[in-house]
Amino acid sequence: MSKKILSRFCSFRTLVKISIVLMLALSAIFIVASQYKAVQFRDAKIDEILFYFNNGLAGGQSSSLVSAVWSNVPYAIGLFIILLLPMLLKLRWKTMPFRLRHQTYYASGIFVVSLTLLAQSFSIPAYVSALTQSSKIYDKHYVDPRSVKLTFPSTKRNLIYIYVESLENTPASKANGGMSDKSVIPELEKLALTNTSFSHQASGLGGALPAHGTTWTVAGMTAQSAGVPLKDGGVFGGRDRNGMGDFNKFLPGAYTLGQVLEKADYNQSFLMGSDKTFGGRDKLLEQHGNYNIIDFTYAQKHGLIPQDYKVWWGYEDKKLFQFARDEATRLSKLEKPFNLQMLTVDTHFTDGWLDNDTCKQQFEAKYDNVHACASKQIAAFVEWAKQQPFYTNTIIIISGDHLGMQTPYYEEKIAGAPYQRTVYNTFINPAVQPTRTTNRQFATFDMYPSTLAALGVTVDGDRMGLGTNLFSSRQTLVEQFGGIDQLNAELSKRSTYYERKILSSS
Repeated sequence: MSKKILSRFCSFRTLVKISIVLMLALSAIFIVASQYKAVQFRDAKIDEILFYFNNGLAGGQSSSLVSAVWSNVPYAIGLFIILLLPMLLKLRWKTMPFRLRHQTYYASGIFVVSLTLLAQSFSIPAYVSALTQSSKIYDKHYVDPRSVKLTFPSTKRNLIYIYVESLENTPASKANGGMSDKSVIPELEKLALTNTSFSHQASGLGGALPAHGTTWTVAGMTAQSAGVPLKDGGVFGGRDRNGMGDFNKFLPGAYTLGQVLEKADYNQSFLMGSDKTFGGRDKLLEQHGNYNIIDFTYAQKHGLIPQDYKVWWGYEDKKLFQFARDEATRLSKLEKPFNLQMLTVDTHFTDGWLDNDTCKQQFEAKYDNVHACASKQIAAFVEWAKQQPFYTNTIIIISGDHLGMQTPYYEEKIAGAPYQRTVYNTFINPAVQPTRTTNRQFATFDMYPSTLAALGVTVDGDRMGLGTNLFSSRQTLVEQFGGIDQLNAELSKRSTYYERKILSSS
């Protein structure tokens, strides 16, 4: 064999060996990642992950992600060493030496298995399959809010809308529809039970079911304000680059609560303790209602907090509610009605933010204490609002933005029981009374027309977007389809109507 051929053969063997090592390293990473996803974030959907991947995290909290990665590095390294052992020890299969050819088969097999585990963990096959199918749900059931006749009362009511991060009914007491022996959120539980709260159950606390495309913060906000789930069209979407992808426009075909109230001459403000650009929330709020946004950056710029101040995602809920009191007071002194909305952050996974100066540690689990503190702070804000001159003409809505994402926390409470997790809701001081509040199967996009109805607005037809006015007797889409699973089967499919008339407005 010539030196040239021998050199090429050696180079080839070196490349194969490098490929084998890389496949085993990736296999270790894939296996650890799939297990971490399955255990910690079983409820997270691939839509959410792709949304943030395509559209940027934009200044969101990365410390949790970095911490999660570093905490799993030892497991990945350990697994990599285990997978590498057959080559390191030169083990034999049957009576044949474990040659390069067999090493390649071994590494390739492990790689295929690990890649399959990763894909299954993130439900990628189901996602791709759904995108290859088409649905007519929007063609048949979407009601363009622009076309709906809305009749406001002679005296317009103010709106205070509180999105509570990851708030669901599971932490409430078992006696009243939750899964805690002792209620972790007694104040929120009482508010729901003594005011108007819609439930999927015959009695006790209940709420909105998790619809496809509504299960993360900006998607939850979109559902409740626009009456539609949030989708980016996926790899088959064919959306133009003026669409949501590069954020020049955020769902330009949607028409939201913010736009309805802007047209009705409301002053509108939105407060959040994080950076407004995370997930494109700034575009949702500014392009659909022209809200005055008081976020983390605004607070720094306007001296509400020191320039070097940052905890958790920005500033904590203790400050959020104080800023909200100040803003509500300011807005109430203006001649126009106001729409004041806010998004809390302390209850965000993982384990939330516990302010030791404000929160008591009455439970063993930190996340329980975080929820308990949030419950007290929200109730205190509501009580403050009730004492203000503007309250008699104001409705307060408290709603979770989506179900909690810290899967082990909720699974421990449920402990295998046949319990349906639902998003919390309550309407305080609504202008109308509902036909019924129990045995309602609904999703968060039903909050859109329901909010207007609670403000005393007559919604002709009781439908907007995919949402139904819960104060009416009309069936929601969940009820029409016979359950949330049946509805989600349609929502997960591609829709030409959605892509062309809502996502890109072409």
